[in-house]
Amino acid sequence: MQLEVASPILGFEEIEDYELQKIDDYFYTLKHDTISFTLTEPGKLRSYAFDLPPFYAVKLEAEASSDLLVLAIVILQNPIENSVINFLAPIVVNREKKLLVQVPLDEQKYHDFGIAEPISRYL
Repeated sequence: MQLEVASPILGFEEIEDYELQKIDDYFYTLKHDTISFTLTEPGKLRSYAFDLPPFYAVKLEAEASSDLLVLAIVILQNPIENSVINFLAPIVVNREKKLLVQVPLDEQKYHDFGIAEPISRYL
């Protein structure tokens, strides 16, 4: 699925679109030219909920009926048990409108979410 960036991924502000592909039940790939991110649905691994700030809801054109997909960036390592997940800055996709944002969450409010949590906690 081709996605337009409505609010950029931190560090990749110049990228305006990505291709999102589902790999399996747990992983996705987000690509742009030579840049590639591995993503996972955090809600499949742990209890994961946050309030979408109004700024990002507007950027996503999110409505009650919007089909939002929440993903977390995975930094893959070998072996996979050494990989880490960023639960503190999710990628949110409006599948209906084909829009993407990264939502940096407040560490104080979401103190249970880490920026580099070992995936081994959830395997």
